[in-house]
Amino acid sequence: MMKLLLTVFFFLNLLTINAQPRKLQLSINSGVAMPLAEFKKTDLQKGSFTLPGFSGSMDVKAAILRNYTLLLEGGVQLNPVDVARLGYEKMQADPFIEDLYIRSEPFKTIQLMAGAGYSRQLAEKFSIDGQLLAGVIFSSTPYQLYKATYYLLGEDYFEITRSRDISFAYGASLQLIYKITPCYYLGLNNELLNSRGSFDFRTGAGIRTDKRNITLWNSSFSLIINIL
Repeated sequence: MMKLLLTVFFFLNLLTINAQPRKLQLSINSGVAMPLAEFKKTDLQKGSFTLPGFSGSMDVKAAILRNYTLLLEGGVQLNPVDVARLGYEKMQADPFIEDLYIRSEPFKTIQLMAGAGYSRQLAEKFSIDGQLLAGVIFSSTPYQLYKATYYLLGEDYFEITRSRDISFAYGASLQLIYKITPCYYLGLNNELLNSRGSFDFRTGAGIRTDKRNITLWNSSFSLIINIL
């Protein structure tokens, strides 16, 4: 967290030192968050059983030297859980369960990122921006309610409460931009984020820590506004 605060401080100082930046832009992004790799796996040991969900973010980008840029970003992703597949895998792992019903909240991630990149003009109204990003992800596993029917034992309800973690994150983004007016632009943004979370759960045998890779591909439409 201290490294992120220092990055933000450095970014703001650069904006102050550069008295007349060529451009300061606010971008509002909304689209889909696609889980990748182990994050979408249907595996009880490593997977998170996540499905495509919502992605929303805002960022401020400043041109500093020629075509080079700095960026600050904050965003959120909500990825539903594939409860049908999760229930199937739970039943396969426990032969005493005859039936299982699961209700689950989505897996939530919130990122705070800073980055540097390069902007290039493609045509009169088209440009492309690429960024490398680093920061933190605040992740929260879903609260889940289970209704299980056990062989010869009847029904039983139990819950898995959410667990939270803050972890280092890194990634990259690529944005295609179309100029509508000198002040307003439309963009198509693609962003890859990666992190590794550690989630603690209290069990009858003590504290269990589950480590999960979080990999997301965010594809979104952007409204971009020149604010300076």
